[in-house]
Amino acid sequence: MNEKRKFNVLTWDFNGDKIEHYDVLPYLRNRLEERIEKNGNNYDEHFTVPKSFNDFKKFVENESLYQFWSRCEYEMIVHGWPARKNDYKIDVHEQIMMNIDVISGILFDEYLDKIDK
Repeated sequence: MNEKRKFNVLTWDFNGDKIEHYDVLPYLRNRLEERIEKNGNNYDEHFTVPKSFNDFKKFVENESLYQFWSRCEYEMIVHGWPARKNDYKIDVHEQIMMNIDVISGILFDEYLDKIDK
């Protein structure tokens, strides 16, 4: 069996006070599997199964926005080294959006044979 690909983003472990790598693909795969399963039962027109690459991009953006945007457990402050006066708040959603073509392509390739066209 082929090992599934990973796409790691950076998060901050508040309890351990350290940076961690977090694979976003398992969450997105679960949401996609849920849509595939429920779509067979005509679940909801707003939660359709993506069929094209652009549909996958929209799916990734929407699911990422819902789960990772503006939630403090997925946010951290970054700054350069040596530290100066400016810093920047970044979250997992922004990291996903910076790489949406890559992430969407991974899911599109994995699920191409599982979706009805």
